Amino acid sequence: MRARKTNPLSTECEAAILKRARFILCRMGVEASTEINWIDATLLITSMEGGLYFTWLALTGCYPTKFELENFHSTLSIYDFERAALDLVHQRFKSILAQRLLLCVVLIDPKNTHLVDVTHTSSAPYLTGIQRVVYGVTEGVPNVTTFAWIGSSGVLSERILSRYKPDAGNAHSKRGWRESLVFFLHSLVPVLDKSPISKRVRRSSLPLARKIKKWLISSEIRKLLVSGRGPEIQNILLLNVKITIPEIPAPQHIFLYEAILENSVIPIQVILYDFIPLFHAWTVHPNNRGNLNIYLRLILLADRVISISNLVQNQAKLISKAFKLERTEWQNRSQFFDYLPLPSGLKSATLEEFRKDPLLVVMAGSLEPRKNHMQFLDALEILNNRDIPIKGVILGTAGWENEEILDRIHQLQNEGVSIRRAGNLSDSEIREQIGKAQVLLQISEAEGFGLPISEALALGTRVIVSNISPLKEWEGDRVQIVELHDSVKLAELLSEILQNRENSTKYIQQIISWKAWTDLLYSNS
Repeated sequence: MRARKTNPLSTECEAAILKRARFILCRMGVEASTEINWIDATLLITSMEGGLYFTWLALTGCYPTKFELENFHSTLSIYDFERAALDLVHQRFKSILAQRLLLCVVLIDPKNTHLVDVTHTSSAPYLTGIQRVVYGVTEGVPNVTTFAWIGSSGVLSERILSRYKPDAGNAHSKRGWRESLVFFLHSLVPVLDKSPISKRVRRSSLPLARKIKKWLISSEIRKLLVSGRGPEIQNILLLNVKITIPEIPAPQHIFLYEAILENSVIPIQVILYDFIPLFHAWTVHPNNRGNLNIYLRLILLADRVISISNLVQNQAKLISKAFKLERTEWQNRSQFFDYLPLPSGLKSATLEEFRKDPLLVVMAGSLEPRKNHMQFLDALEILNNRDIPIKGVILGTAGWENEEILDRIHQLQNEGVSIRRAGNLSDSEIREQIGKAQVLLQISEAEGFGLPISEALALGTRVIVSNISPLKEWEGDRVQIVELHDSVKLAELLSEILQNRENSTKYIQQIISWKAWTDLLYSNS
C-alpha cells in the first residue's frame, strides 16, 4: 500500500507529547534517554502493559473512549506506528477544543491511590439517595481523592466535594451564577404547580429551561477548557490507582470507563443500587432508559461490584453469569461481588431530641410513578372522609411523569386535606421532618434498598413499607408491611398509629455506619 503524505508536527506539539510521554514512562518505571524524540517515546509506551491506552493519552492529552481506542487500533493495523500517530494528532487539530487539550494538557499524579468519581454529585444542586451515599463514602475519608470528568473531554480534575453540598438557606452561596441558575431551573421552577395558570406556564417553559440548563453546563466546561486561566490544563494520571464509582455516570463517561476496563488499565469498583431500569423499565423516564442500559454494561465489566442489598447482589451475580455466556474472553474475567446495607446517613437522634407532631405522617420519594404516591394520597382521602385528622408531607424532588400525582395533590388540598410537598431539603431539614413524624412511609413498587427506612429507624420513627423485596426484609416492632395499592389497609394502619401516637424520640442505635462502608471500599486487603 502506498504511504500517504502527512504534515510534520510543530515544535510546540512535539514538546507537549514528549513531556506527557516522559511522565508516563517515568511512572511506569522506565528510564528514557534524554535524546529520545516523541515518536520513540510513545512507541516505547506502546510496548508496555496497557500501552496502547497510555499512548493515546500521551498523544492527545486525554483519555480515550472505547470507540476512539478501537479506531486507533484499526489505523495501526493498516499503517505503521508513526503514520497512525501523525494521523491521530492531525485529526485532533481539526477541533479547537481537542487542539487546545493536545497542546496544553500536562499529566499530574493523583494525591492518593484511591480515586472516587463524583462528577454528577459535584454538578447537581440537589440531594438524591445516591448522592447521599456519595457524600457518605467520601466525606472525611483520608487517603481518598474525589475527582470529576470535565465534560466529555477525557480530562479529569480533582473535586473537593464538600464545597458543593447543598446547605439549608445557603444553596447558592458556594456556586457561580451559572450553577445557581441551573439550581433554579431544576429545583425551584416546579413550585409553579400551585395553580392551573402557573402550571401551564411551567409546562410551556420546561423545554426552554432544559435547553438553557444544558447550555449553561456546556458553556462552563468550554470556558474551563478553551479559555481557562494559564497555559496548562492538568489531567490526573490513572496509573497504579483504583477507581470507585458511587453514582451513575453519564454515557460519555461510561464509554471512557469501558476503555479502561476492556484494556485492564486499572481496577474499577462500582456501587450498585438496583436493576430497576432492567426489570421495571416503565418506572424509568423514557429519555433515560437507553442511558441506564449503557450503565448496565459498566456493571458487567467492573472488577468489583458492591451492592446495597442481598437482593441486588444476587441479581448482579445472575446477570453477570448470563452476560459471560456470550464470549469466551468474558468468561475468563475475574469479578468480585460484595454487599452491605446502607446506613441512614443522618445523625442518630438522642433520647427525646424530637417532640413528635401528633398528626404528622411523611412519605419519602421524588414524584415519579414507582414511588406509589397515589396509594398514600388515596389513604389520606379515606381518613379525611372518616374525619380522622392527619397531616401528610411528601419529602422529595419534582421527579418526572408526575402530572397525575400533582393533580391529585391539588385536588386533595382543595378538599381541605392536609397534604403538602417539601422538596430540595437539606439533611438537617429532612432529619427534622422525619424525627417529628409519627411514621414514615416507603411503599414503592420497586426499590434496591430503602434508605428512608434506615433514616427513620435511626431517628426512632416508625415505618410502613410495601410488601416487596428488599423493603419487607426490614424487621422489628417498628416496621409494618402493607400490600401494594391497598389504600384501605394503609388508611387503617395510619389510623392505628395516630391512635397510639408517640410524644418523643425513641433512640435506636445504628448498626451499619459509613465507616463500615469506607473500610469495605478502600481497604487494601
